[in-house]
Amino acid sequence: MRTAIGSIIILSGLVLGVSVQGQGQPVQDPPPPPARGRAQAPPQNLQVLPKDMTRQQLTPLMRSIAGALGVECTHCHVSMQNQAADDKPTKLVARKMIQMTMAINTEFLKEIGEPAAAGAQKVTCFTCHRGALKPLTAPAAGGSEF
Repeated sequence: MRTAIGSIIILSGLVLGVSVQGQGQPVQDPPPPPARGRAQAPPQNLQVLPKDMTRQQLTPLMRSIAGALGVECTHCHVSMQNQAADDKPTKLVARKMIQMTMAINTEFLKEIGEPAAAGAQKVTCFTCHRGALKPLTAPAAGGSEF
């Protein structure tokens, strides 16, 4: 019995020794992904949004707008390397729409209903667009919209 136990201990030691032998080098973490050149650059050409907005604040906002309209970033931006360019008419429309939602939230709804939670808005792009580029509207009843 002692011989069997001794053999198991020796065999276990050999297995352990073989498995550890290949681990002479410490395991290193993989290198971080290369930094994206424009990812750290401050936003440029902010005309409607606050000029001191950081990229960390701007990126989620832009993603929420794109999602609310069901579009990709290049719908408004010429390229992701030149996000500041104003070459696309859709970017100019987007600025007008941002101004509109800001006015609705700050002026028109300020005394209606409960105030929005801190950092939130009552009306966003999604309120009307619901994931579609052009918001659907109900047909006018009786020929009048109001």
